[in-house]
Amino acid sequence: MRIETLVGRLRSLGRRGRSGDRRARLAVTRDARRAAGRVEGVARRAGGDRVVGVLVCFVLGCSNDRPPPPPKTADADAHRARDDEPTPMETTTAHRAHLGNGADLFVPPWFRPRDGAYDLVVHFHGLRELQEKNLELVHLNAAVVSVNLGVGTDPYANAFRDPKAFTKLLDEVDAELVKTGRGGGAKLGRLALSAWSAGFVSVQRVIGHRDVEDKLDAVLVADGFFTSYSNLEKKTINPAFLAPWVELAGAAQRREKLLVITHTAIPTVGYPSVTDTVAKLLELSSLDKTPSSDVGPKQMKRSYVVDKGDLHVHGFHGVTAADHVNQLRAAGDTIWPYLATRWSPPPKK
Repeated sequence: MRIETLVGRLRSLGRRGRSGDRRARLAVTRDARRAAGRVEGVARRAGGDRVVGVLVCFVLGCSNDRPPPPPKTADADAHRARDDEPTPMETTTAHRAHLGNGADLFVPPWFRPRDGAYDLVVHFHGLRELQEKNLELVHLNAAVVSVNLGVGTDPYANAFRDPKAFTKLLDEVDAELVKTGRGGGAKLGRLALSAWSAGFVSVQRVIGHRDVEDKLDAVLVADGFFTSYSNLEKKTINPAFLAPWVELAGAAQRREKLLVITHTAIPTVGYPSVTDTVAKLLELSSLDKTPSSDVGPKQMKRSYVVDKGDLHVHGFHGVTAADHVNQLRAAGDTIWPYLATRWSPPPKK
C-alpha cells in the first residue's frame, strides 16, 4: 500500500475521532494504531527513521484519546469531596479577570451559586495558575482570587492595613460576577483565606477585620506561620500575636471554622521559625503532636500530624528552598481537600 493512501486513511480516522463519542474515539484509536503500523513499515523502506518520526507524530495527532489521569495521593483519597452531579453551568467556560492591585479572579466552568450565595477563596502569594490547578483538582464550587504583591512581607502587611482595602476587593469580585452574568445576583456566602510564605501577613491582617468575621469560614496556611520574639535573648514567642490564632484553633476543633496549617522544618535567624511558632500555637491550644513517617505528595516526608475536629496541622521534614516551594505546589493534595470536604454542602446566606 502506498504512503499517500495510508495518510489519507489516517486523516479520515482523525476526523472521525474528533467528531465521535468516547466509544467511537476508542475504535478510531485502534484503527489508527493498525494503520500506523503499516505506515511505519512502508516508511522505513521508503525513507528511513526520519520519515517514521514524522508519520508517528501525525498518527498521535489523529488520536483524540487523552492520557490517563495521574494517580491520586493518599491525602486526596482520604479528604477529597467531589460533587459529581452535573449542573447547568458545567459546560460554561472558565472566566479570568484582573481586578487590580495584584489581584486576579478565576471562576471555574462548574461555578454555580446556590441559595443566593457563592463561596470564595482569597489566596495571598503564589502563582494564580497554581490556585486554579488546586481548585480544579478538588473540583470546588467556588471562585478564587490570587493576590501577588511581590517578594517580602512588607507589601502584604501594608496592602490590607486598612480594613476597607479588603472590603473593596470583595466588592470588586461581586461586581465582576455581576458583569459576567455568573453571579446570578448572589452574594458572598463563605470566605476562605489562604496563604503561602510571606502572604501569611495579609491573612494576619484580614482575620482581625470585624466586617470579615461573619463570612470567614476557613483559613489555609502553607509554610508561612511566623511572628516575632517578645524577648530575643530568651527566644520568647510573642503571645499577643498568637491570641487570635488560639481562638481560631478552638473554633476549628469545635468544627465552627476550618484551620489547616502545613510547614517545613526550615530554620530562621532573628525571628521564630514556622516550626517554633506552630509548636507554640499547639502548646497554647493544649494539643499534642502525633509522630508520623508518612510520605506525602512530591515525596514530602511528614514528621507529625494533629487532626482534631476541623483543625489540621501537618509538619514536614525539609530545610531547602525547594521544600518551601513544594508546600505551595502540593497544597492541592495536602490542604485544599479539607476545604472541599467542608464546603461540600450548599453555602448558607
